[in-house]
Amino acid sequence: MSRKILQLVVVAAILVATFASAGGVSAWSSCPQYITVQWGDTLSGIAAQCGTTVDAIRAGNPGLGWWVYAGQVLCIPTGYTTSPVSYPSYGGTYTVQWGDTLGKIAARSGVTLSSLLAVNPQIWNPSLIYTGQVINLPAGVSVPPPYNPPLPTYPDHPSPPPDSLSTLKVAYKYGLYIRSEPGGAVISSAVNKDTLYYRTNSVFMDGNWKVWVEVRVFPPTKGYYTGWILVQDQLGNYFTEPQIDK
Repeated sequence: MSRKILQLVVVAAILVATFASAGGVSAWSSCPQYITVQWGDTLSGIAAQCGTTVDAIRAGNPGLGWWVYAGQVLCIPTGYTTSPVSYPSYGGTYTVQWGDTLGKIAARSGVTLSSLLAVNPQIWNPSLIYTGQVINLPAGVSVPPPYNPPLPTYPDHPSPPPDSLSTLKVAYKYGLYIRSEPGGAVISSAVNKDTLYYRTNSVFMDGNWKVWVEVRVFPPTKGYYTGWILVQDQLGNYFTEPQIDK
């Protein structure tokens, strides 16, 4: 009697496992066009559950790398064939400069953002690139010129023409800081006796009675081609030769 009961329990367990497995297959036999990645999901697991391949999912999601994260939305192909997936061909490379965005790089290269992302599957977030990062360019695209930020302007101080340059020499034993704007962030520094080119019609007095001039930054530093140095403080002390007044 006990043997029969044991056999019935085993048979029932097998039936339950069979129906559970069939139900799981049925639930995943047809995935929606878009799914949200859950914690623990992998590309290979999603491909197997949705009846497709990893290559097909990556082809349907330009810019997708080999990793997925919880909350990411993926486009699931409605079907696939065993023919090889066609990947975009690569051209040269470009090193990201200060002030660059993928949209700006694409525009200067004459390509669309989607085609740029297609050859850079390692970039999973188009808004996250960094200075010095090397990215791929589509085939046939020349390297775009670097981004040149516009010169700062002030209400009473329009940007001067580029040909009005003269030289000055630092005459302060502690050196001078070159800043992004009068009183702004430090770009670099110049030591005593350094010679700099400055724009003769850029002399500017701020609200604290300090006099500044715009100088060339060479080589460009932190994306800046020009900067500002203090040539006279509010007490009348001079820091350059020639001495420059407003």
